[in-house]
Amino acid sequence: MSSLPPLSKPLTEIVESSYTLSSEYYLSQEIFELEKQQIFYKTWQYVAHQCMLPYPGDYITLKLCDENIFVIRSDDGELRAFYNVCRHRAHELLKGQGNVRKLIVCPYHAWSYDSHGDLLRAPMSEHRSEFDKSEFCLRPIKLEMFCDCIFINLDDNCASMQVLAGDLERDIRAQIPYLDELQFCGANLLGETRINAGWKVVVDNYVECYHCRAAHKDFASIINMNNYQTEVHKLWSRQHGPDISYDNSAYEVDPEHGIQHSYFWYLWPNTTFNVLPGSNELGVFVVRPVDVGVCDFGGHSFAAEGKVYQPRADYTATILAPEDIDLCESVQRGLRSKSYDQGAYMIDPNRLGESEHALHHFHRMVQVNLSDIG
Repeated sequence: MSSLPPLSKPLTEIVESSYTLSSEYYLSQEIFELEKQQIFYKTWQYVAHQCMLPYPGDYITLKLCDENIFVIRSDDGELRAFYNVCRHRAHELLKGQGNVRKLIVCPYHAWSYDSHGDLLRAPMSEHRSEFDKSEFCLRPIKLEMFCDCIFINLDDNCASMQVLAGDLERDIRAQIPYLDELQFCGANLLGETRINAGWKVVVDNYVECYHCRAAHKDFASIINMNNYQTEVHKLWSRQHGPDISYDNSAYEVDPEHGIQHSYFWYLWPNTTFNVLPGSNELGVFVVRPVDVGVCDFGGHSFAAEGKVYQPRADYTATILAPEDIDLCESVQRGLRSKSYDQGAYMIDPNRLGESEHALHHFHRMVQVNLSDIG
């Protein structure tokens, strides 16, 4: 694709006069293929919290568009990431999550690697003259820790997360005093929820709460929308509900236990950090593109107490998430209509919480990154 399709109406840095991305950006297979190369293979992607891989040999796998990846805690205690591809004939090495006690053995031809990615054994290689095992080590992937979470980036030349979004980690740590106490709760594994909507539709829905009063009645009963706040930064945005109602239809909140605010952080392009009131928890969820009109939404839940607050978990799983999925799938269907092309951002002049300025921020990020072709 040599150039992006032109927008009928402008999308510029001036939000008040801008229009949204056109429907073609959500429906074009060519644009989706470009997003893989220009966005997902060049940005930091969440994998897991470090507490999920406590022992040498512990590993977890991840599928990012067309790439299979695994992260492993090596025998020296370090976390390392590799392409999940045998260097012999490209067979997948590991599946799911687990532990390899000694070697990573390819199930196809038994090529064997250590936890540092070095090839140790290749059956019959002794019969090939001048066979150099170092030529066939696993391909490493950049890995960094961010808020005690593991992130990887397929771009060898990418800037570090602290350079790009260190201010986000500082903000999360300032608002969540229990961050270093979190334990994995074993829920919400990646990829468990398939949504018949493209990844941008799901992010669109996440970064604005203009829809909350109308579409999330229970959410709006527990989070005071009149004082809701949305802030936009370079690579991230934050929604904050500082005031909550204990007399609500969502779930019971003990005013003496757990955090009493809501926070929703979005990190470009597809990672979210989520806090709801009533318990000292953090949900890290991601939107993984599958196809032009399909994505997976999932992630992991963590709690300082080691278990989720069940009333909050039940509300999220049975009410809030299904509401959002229905919204996103309806939008994806509507984008196919010949009656629709671009919408307009609804902006509060004071940039309050229900304003769509974070949606504009996301669309501009998409526009800028896709425009950087070549």
